[in-house]
Amino acid sequence: MVNSAASNHSDHYPPRSDLEAAFQVVRRAKVPQVPDIVLSLRDELHRPDPDLIQAADLVARDLAMTGQVLKTINSPLFASRAKISSIRQAVTLIGLRRLTNLVTAEAFSRLLGEREGGARLILDFIQEQASIASAVASLASELTPDEAYLFGLMQGVGCLIFADLIADYGNEWTLQALTAPQALMDYERRALGTDHVTVGFLLAGTWRLPESVALAIYHQHDFEPPRGFGVHLRALIAVARLARVLLALRRGIEDNPVLLDQRDWGLNELAVTPETWGSFVVRLLTDDPCI
Repeated sequence: MVNSAASNHSDHYPPRSDLEAAFQVVRRAKVPQVPDIVLSLRDELHRPDPDLIQAADLVARDLAMTGQVLKTINSPLFASRAKISSIRQAVTLIGLRRLTNLVTAEAFSRLLGEREGGARLILDFIQEQASIASAVASLASELTPDEAYLFGLMQGVGCLIFADLIADYGNEWTLQALTAPQALMDYERRALGTDHVTVGFLLAGTWRLPESVALAIYHQHDFEPPRGFGVHLRALIAVARLARVLLALRRGIEDNPVLLDQRDWGLNELAVTPETWGSFVVRLLTDDPCI
């Protein structure tokens, strides 16, 4: 299911019964199907000797995709030293893995489509979360902005699916998503027999995302992620938690104990000092035009 040739973390996957329950729910929902371009790029990525030119030309055939990917690469968040004007140039400079992440994120954003009501609120939140996560990645030497952006999009996709299946889900999500995620998951299990992190893990497998992304989705709300997780995986979770703190600050939520614990854990995990974090928060929330 998860894109990993030989997983070292299978003990930390959801139980089979939980995955089966999630699958039954996903079958009832409007779930984005994986575009051929994403599958082709991920196939190329896992070849012993990937053909970068072929991969770049595959993306370049889609003019809208090309325009959006180049816009993202040339944005302030990616801090490119020179303007990148073609996909061939992009894959040479940033590599196939990062290009694949960007194309996957853009393809996923397209398929989310237009939403209304509670689903619209959740979609706006997911997109904001992804942008902030890509900025927070600058504090984590183990991550690149494209990884954090893709994870930021995918970590809340289960919530978006539930908004189509539960009439009052938007209200519950608004009350609990930021400050009481465990309570939200309890509500989801009572209503549908599964929760958004298990559905997110399942969909990450469907989209053939890296195992680290799938596991970070599934364990994003754990008070303490499993000890066996490596630096890269823990950094993904740390960035997600700090992004949630910033999302809360933008909404005037400052002293919530859950968020404060998440902030402290994330800063400790990334070895970021309170002074550095304070300066980063001021810059991001007041001066950064791309967030």
